[in-house]
Amino acid sequence: MDDEPDTKKNSNDIHDNAGNNGDDITSTQTAVRPMTDPPPEDDLAPSPPESGEENVESLSIEARYENGRKAAKKRHWQESPYAVGLVEPTWRDELTRRGGRDDDDEDGNGPNRSMCDDLCSDEMDPTCGCLIASGVVCSRLGAGRVGNMAVLKERSVLVEEEVVDEEAGEGEDEPKTTVRRVYKNKIEIVVGPYWPFMMCVTYPLIFGVSGLTAVKAIPGKHPIFIAAWSACTFGLIYSLFSVGCRDPGILTRHRSPPHASWRWNDQAQTYRPRRAVYDTDCACVIEEFDHTCPWTGTGIGKKNMTAFQSFVALIFICLIMDILLLTGAIP
Repeated sequence: MDDEPDTKKNSNDIHDNAGNNGDDITSTQTAVRPMTDPPPEDDLAPSPPESGEENVESLSIEARYENGRKAAKKRHWQESPYAVGLVEPTWRDELTRRGGRDDDDEDGNGPNRSMCDDLCSDEMDPTCGCLIASGVVCSRLGAGRVGNMAVLKERSVLVEEEVVDEEAGEGEDEPKTTVRRVYKNKIEIVVGPYWPFMMCVTYPLIFGVSGLTAVKAIPGKHPIFIAAWSACTFGLIYSLFSVGCRDPGILTRHRSPPHASWRWNDQAQTYRPRRAVYDTDCACVIEEFDHTCPWTGTGIGKKNMTAFQSFVALIFICLIMDILLLTGAIP
């Protein structure tokens, strides 16, 4: 019986020692703070700016100019009457942007980089070289720009357009429309992004083979055959011009759908018909788009499809006639 108080006393001492040891361990862990912990915050220090805010005063002159250029580029894109993508407003701006980049620019493929680097790059813009040629030539000619297409001639015409009357159409299944007459620019001569290929490859091939045939094989042939060959050759040259230098069907921008079947396109910020497609090479929406032909330098769509089919047919006819004439198969 006398040993019980000693036992309780010893157990209390053990608990007290354990508690003291635990305090020592805690204090030791608190005292040894990792060196990577940030210092305590100062209540008087200014709060950091919220995400997305920029200190304009800290920007350099070059950064301010770049921000202003991007804002003007976006504003020009949004105010364009055509359904185009986000490109430089003018050809001079295109040339300046591609020619004035630094080598570390993430999307740079301008003339300040070597040709081998451009050809081996997976992120190379396929129209890079042609856009540089367009920047050099079209900026000197004063040509306009619609997407990646160069407008050489346009005129103002009076057209009729339907306008949806939103107030009169409330509560009705189909909104009422009113017709008004306005002046709009009509594109007459426009070349696509690959016009250097058409001018430097396609046309020289046609003129070269036809000129050789005219000199070597045509003299002495029957006049009717000469007339037929001349008609096909001139038809081929004109059909190529009608394909490569005419509007392929560039869609004007529609901020509201004229019909229920139209769908929204984010790249051009417009509503488009079902068969209209945004062409990344031409950087615009083309009605009834089929494909982009580098031989003609432009996209093939609603307005130049007939000329393109004529061009394909005539090129085979002329090629067969020239081969037969040059080989002497036709006496």
